[in-house]
Amino acid sequence: MEDAVERFEKYLAGVLGRSPHTVKAYGAEVRGFGRFLTGRDLAWAGADKAAIRAFLFELKGQGLSNISISRALSSLRAFYRWLVREGIMDCNPASSVTAPKCPKKQSFFLTEKEADILLEPAEAGAELGGEAGQPLARRDQAIFELIYSTGLRVGELVRLDLADLDLRSLTVLVRRGKGAKDRLTPFGAPAAEAVSSWLAVRGLVAGPEGDPAALFLGQRGGRLNDRQVRRALCARLGDRGLDGRCSPHSLRHSFATHLLSAGADLKAIQEMLGHSSLATTERYTHLDLDRIRRIYRDAHPRARAAEEKRADDH
Repeated sequence: MEDAVERFEKYLAGVLGRSPHTVKAYGAEVRGFGRFLTGRDLAWAGADKAAIRAFLFELKGQGLSNISISRALSSLRAFYRWLVREGIMDCNPASSVTAPKCPKKQSFFLTEKEADILLEPAEAGAELGGEAGQPLARRDQAIFELIYSTGLRVGELVRLDLADLDLRSLTVLVRRGKGAKDRLTPFGAPAAEAVSSWLAVRGLVAGPEGDPAALFLGQRGGRLNDRQVRRALCARLGDRGLDGRCSPHSLRHSFATHLLSAGADLKAIQEMLGHSSLATTERYTHLDLDRIRRIYRDAHPRARAAEEKRADDH
């Protein structure tokens, strides 16, 4: 069934637009289940709900957390869903298996003041060792400004090409985002200024064996990857004395929270983030209910009038 797993991985990447990290993780989980079945003389088609439960129980015995076990179950659900789609299986035995309870993860985000500290431009080349580091310092500034201004996922950011950016209209075309969907996202003047500054020195980093289409390049001229973005952010956080828990995804959460705090429409934020569900967008905004109500009231005169009338009645 290795051929089927490889086809499944191609489906995840090519049709669903999953990131390389996700594809690799799903593939590893499915292959682990395959080894479990082989040890019990079972085939993929012969696996039932009981076999999947036994596999998850074995993972628990290995000391894996409920989060890891839930991730393994999600991988198996996706794999069997694909097998059904391909006509290889008639039903998905993993669909009715209950995932273990996981603690609700509180995503980290920056306050507006912390975001200002993070995005304050560094002195030319100071963070990366003088003039030789200046192009990379400009690149990093452009990366942080663009993520914070658009809410891009780090995987979407590193896939950007020069042709996807329009500095005239201040928009960026995100190709094959989550769910393999394209979307056009606006960005602000600070991000445009930072990106323009990077483009002015990009040629100093580009090499003959690099990627001529990529917007952001690594030190050797190839397309930047997500690990390099995380390392650059970690260095900036340490330099500015900010909380090291902040990740590129935290900037995405910060972007959504600060927009909503400023009175932006939740539906508009959903479209910019590329979420298919408004409920997902709500989880990205870290505001208490009273503050959300105030924002809604201030943005909608009818809601404000109704609230004032209610206050008068009481």
